[in-house]
Amino acid sequence: MIYKMTAPFIWLGLVWIITIGSIVGFVYATPFTNDAKNPQVFGAKTLRLPETQFETTQIDARVLKIEKVFARFNCPLTGNSEFIVQKADEHSIPYWLIPAVSFQESGCGKKTPNVAGLEESYNAWGYGVWGKNIKTFSSWEAGISAVSKYFGANFFTKGITDPCEIMKIYTPPSKGSWCEGVKYFADLIENFESE
Repeated sequence: MIYKMTAPFIWLGLVWIITIGSIVGFVYATPFTNDAKNPQVFGAKTLRLPETQFETTQIDARVLKIEKVFARFNCPLTGNSEFIVQKADEHSIPYWLIPAVSFQESGCGKKTPNVAGLEESYNAWGYGVWGKNIKTFSSWEAGISAVSKYFGANFFTKGITDPCEIMKIYTPPSKGSWCEGVKYFADLIENFESE
């Protein structure tokens, strides 16, 4: 019976000895100084790592989607995705609109209108093309800028955002195939997942 009563006291005594020993060891092992630049804990020096600088680049997912779709279809417009998104944001139009219209009108720039004396018309959107009239641009960037501005000013700022409503003004002879094609390519771009 005495054994049962003393066992808890023995354990408490051991815990007390270990605790006091740890405190005493800490006090004697730690030199107390007022040097804030070199604090020491348990006799160890603070590890000082060299200062490093990191640069991160964030790539807009919209740019990646357009670029991957253009690359998948071997489009001449490949490499212009960042500029397309920039102009879409500038003119408050959906990022997919300019690429989707280019797919519908010219197979993403593969079949642009031919103009005598020019190697390339840079008009992948059918913009300003009717009868014998063909609007040309000096580069893909010039075409992207003009067409983005046109869609923003003539449709989206006026609340006309549905491709089928845009079609009635942009390409009146179309009986629905234009807007269905634009919607198809818009969906392809928006839902594209890279491998």
